[in-house]
Amino acid sequence: MLADSRARLLPHEPPSLSLGPLVGRSAAMRGAFALLERTAPADATVLIEGETGTGKEGAAQALHAGSPRRNRQLIVVDCAAIPASLMESELFGHVKGSFTSAVTSRTGAFEEAEGGTLLLDEIGELPLELQPKLLRALERKEIRRVGTSHMRRLDVRVLAATHRNLRDAVERGAFRADLYFRLSVVRITLPPLRERLEDIPLLVPHLLASMGAAPELIAALTRPDFLAGLARHSWPGNVRELRNFLERCAIFRQPLAPEEERRPPHRAGTFADGRKRAIDDYEREYLAQLMNECAGQASQAARRSGLGRSHFYRLLQKHGVPTSPGRPRDLPSAEAV
Repeated sequence: MLADSRARLLPHEPPSLSLGPLVGRSAAMRGAFALLERTAPADATVLIEGETGTGKEGAAQALHAGSPRRNRQLIVVDCAAIPASLMESELFGHVKGSFTSAVTSRTGAFEEAEGGTLLLDEIGELPLELQPKLLRALERKEIRRVGTSHMRRLDVRVLAATHRNLRDAVERGAFRADLYFRLSVVRITLPPLRERLEDIPLLVPHLLASMGAAPELIAALTRPDFLAGLARHSWPGNVRELRNFLERCAIFRQPLAPEEERRPPHRAGTFADGRKRAIDDYEREYLAQLMNECAGQASQAARRSGLGRSHFYRLLQKHGVPTSPGRPRDLPSAEAV
């Protein structure tokens, strides 16, 4: 039976304001904390869901820290950042000579996490052709390095995280149903920051302390009027956006105002004109946020967008969204696409 992170706290359970790197006093976060605490000692696979920036890796850290595996490693694999051709080797390792560039043998993430915990971040980006192999590893608790027939048994707890709706992906045939149900023995959903704005007075000092901010800056950024202003912003980038904003305040050593969310102004004209403006505004904002999350790496952003590479590159050029200056060849010219 699938567990649900929206389960209510039992009356005798004292409210917790923090769990590992996560903090919050809202009902949604207290419910998530309670489920994380109940689930941590078990060895069940857990699917952590939530929008980008809600703290899914922090939830995985809390699960690991509360488990009997806490003294072993927590290994994180970002499935969105690894080329599909290298994903099998990244997870299961390979032996020397198994493919052209395999000049040495390599230990995969499953072996590195032996006795500990493996977090498969952005599991929704896992190539469809690799999903049966992951399912087999979870079911049999054994893996096979690329280039060998030898099976090795492992003792690893697997967690998975995603910002995507995997149920929809299953219905579209983009994600295997059997793997989804194997991963989601327990489902924990982290709420977006806009649904727990009452947590901002807790989050701000916590984030500032983690940055090593000076006491006088912490005092300035925790004034009631400043916190009230932060609560009027919807924070589409969630806690990650809040942290980046506070870091910007720390750089300038003073309170700043959050950037206003862009809303297409009402303009006279035809329906088609207004629709085109709204689509352009959405595309521009979406691309800018995605490229920021991917540190300007257009190839990674294209994979995460679900768009074809050529279409994605054309949109970047259309809206003038910059890519990483360290990767000038990442974005081909308009003629190339």
